[in-house]
Amino acid sequence: MPEQSDINRNATRSLVLILTAFAVLSLIYSLATWLKYGPDEPAHFIYIRSIATKLALPPISNQITTSERSISTHAGHHPPLYYAIMALPYSICSFLGIPSDVIWRILRLLGIGIGVIWIYWVYRLAHEHFQNTAYALATAAFVALIPNAAYTAGVLNNEILIALLFTWALAIMTRYFKAESLSRRDAATLGVVIGLPALSKAQGLILSPVFLIISIAVCRRRQYANYKSVLTSLGIVLATAIIVGGWWFVRCWIVHGSVMPRSLYHPVLPHGLASALAEPALTLYTIFLATRDAYGYFWTPFWLLWKYVTWWAYFWPVLGITAAAIAGLIVRAIRRNLDRNLWVLLFTALTVWVSWVRYVLVVDSMANLQGRLFMCVAGVIGIAFVTGFDALLPTQRAKKIAVAVGIIIMILGNIAVIGCELAFYASGGV
Repeated sequence: MPEQSDINRNATRSLVLILTAFAVLSLIYSLATWLKYGPDEPAHFIYIRSIATKLALPPISNQITTSERSISTHAGHHPPLYYAIMALPYSICSFLGIPSDVIWRILRLLGIGIGVIWIYWVYRLAHEHFQNTAYALATAAFVALIPNAAYTAGVLNNEILIALLFTWALAIMTRYFKAESLSRRDAATLGVVIGLPALSKAQGLILSPVFLIISIAVCRRRQYANYKSVLTSLGIVLATAIIVGGWWFVRCWIVHGSVMPRSLYHPVLPHGLASALAEPALTLYTIFLATRDAYGYFWTPFWLLWKYVTWWAYFWPVLGITAAAIAGLIVRAIRRNLDRNLWVLLFTALTVWVSWVRYVLVVDSMANLQGRLFMCVAGVIGIAFVTGFDALLPTQRAKKIAVAVGIIIMILGNIAVIGCELAFYASGGV
């Protein structure tokens, strides 16, 4: 029987291998993607440059930013944390006289570093959930091999930072949900970790109500006997989160007259709820189509594939694998063998989806093609897939074979996506 030290050593090696594979994949995607051609890259670059060179936020543009030569950007409405982090190396590189295009490449490399840390926290989240190293490694490998995850890390995009911070916060909240206690120091740390995502993207605001629900669940589980400690932890977490991230939304209200200013405005429902109530069937059908598209674009940057693969040839296999995972989750639920924490994680993912639906319907209809917006809950999706397939596989041998086959399929998927990307740009990138 292997010693515990040997098991820990093997787990560490496996995790390092997963992180290395993710870094290599991200680097390949970064090099394969034409400079300035990642999703909204010029818009993000302008924001970074503005902070680095002017110590000021850029003007918000209401048109799509297609060139870095502009001084305004449609990304200007985003919170500033990602851009402030990237502005420091930009300033250093600029001071050293490094050309702008080379700086762009360097910033992409730093994004890969953020992505590697994110995958590490996916592992930590899964370990907190499963309390099992093998399942945590399987989840980390699953997320690391999602083509769009590595692709997003390889280009300039603030999604990679919100993915890291969101996952980090979920890992700490999962630990709290299971342990039912949180020291004041840990509560303050969690408050910081909840506040920082709100400074990265508006999606980060979801974490505070999720923590409130977790706190209520912890209190109810003990029949409110622990309400004083729960309220103390809740107060520390929310107060710290407000101190860390709240100032940005106050500033937006003062400057723009809205806590969440917008740039692009192409809504499906120009009159909001009134339009939805007037045409409920059309609204539901629109939500269905938008969700289908976003789910497809979550897995891969499909705009690089469309010349070579039809949508349905790509989407049906994705849908089939997803259906199998959902079937496994249903089996577990019927057997009453579904971890309560998974319900919390799935609720968080559902909340992200609801927030995204609102954005598509009343702000920007083109967000239906931005599957990367769900990268912040990729760890949750990974946990759900691992849990679902685990329920369908009866023996350890079958599970090991499934993991090996799954890894091979996902590696081949990445090779196919990279091949399509190279062909896409070789043909002119249109």
